[in-house]
Amino acid sequence: MLNLSMKPTGWFQIGWSAEIPPSGVKPMKYFGHDLVAFRTKAGELSVLDAHCPHMGAHLGYGGEVKDDCIACPYHGWQWGTEGQNTLIPGEDRKIPKKMRKWHTVERHGIIFLWHDPAEPGSEPREGWELPDIFAHPELPADPEDFYSCFPDAIVFKPGERIHPQLMTENAADTAHFRHTHSAPEDPVLLDFDASTPVWKSQMGFLNKHTKEIALRLHARNAGVGLSFTIFDHGVLGRRLVLSSTPVDDETSDFRVSYYFPRDPDSPDVMPQNIREMAEQTKELFEEDARIWRHQKFAQRPIYAKRDVKGYSALRKWCEQFYEASDAAQGPIEILER
Repeated sequence: MLNLSMKPTGWFQIGWSAEIPPSGVKPMKYFGHDLVAFRTKAGELSVLDAHCPHMGAHLGYGGEVKDDCIACPYHGWQWGTEGQNTLIPGEDRKIPKKMRKWHTVERHGIIFLWHDPAEPGSEPREGWELPDIFAHPELPADPEDFYSCFPDAIVFKPGERIHPQLMTENAADTAHFRHTHSAPEDPVLLDFDASTPVWKSQMGFLNKHTKEIALRLHARNAGVGLSFTIFDHGVLGRRLVLSSTPVDDETSDFRVSYYFPRDPDSPDVMPQNIREMAEQTKELFEEDARIWRHQKFAQRPIYAKRDVKGYSALRKWCEQFYEASDAAQGPIEILER
């Protein structure tokens, strides 16, 4: 049985790279921690605990990047990208205390953060890989052949009272496509691999007439809050990153990032027809979110026969991510409106 916590272990999206330009500062809150993200003039990103150890000011509100450090807006103390104290105004000394730094990776315009409730700010665990949407072993692609997801092909829904587990269960759910997304046919769960911290699976949409596979969805789930999907239909298909990142004990930030193949006739500017496709992603997300916002998590669901194998394996796979001490707070009924 899953005792769901809002502090699962794993990789999570905390933003898009372009949101924090060189010398930019952004306040954040995830997993109940106040954070500050800043970028040096040279482009290096750092995410630290937000409150200055001197007097507790939040560096994300009024803090500035100076000499590749973040300067506190209250008394000017400066902190480097590793969290080290680099300046106390008016003094020659520096204190040895460091601010906690959080491990992040930037990839294809997305910022990912590693969260371990047992050791906040620690390095990722061995074997807990972060999938690369363009380095799929069977369907590799050059990122340069795709438009950037930001800002034209994204959805951002902050503060949703939805647990990431509900999003994750789509990885084994083939039966909702017709009813939730008005698909003409439901796909088939072709295979899955739950042997590592990255769930791997394939779904296939069959041609209504030939019954052959017309579209494959290749999925990678890195924990309960991060999903990577490739749409494979014999041509260079679009790629999707869907994420749900807990903010506190009640809410999560949801993000959708689509990468559309470049049009050879308009390689630098996304043409109108693709912009219209990107705009549709908002409604596609809403089709799921309208269910999730009012859904009661079923600890003991009554499975349809087609669900048993995939859902059972997915639920068992998810158990490894719920290690936080607050897991005893119970299932996600607490998130209902």
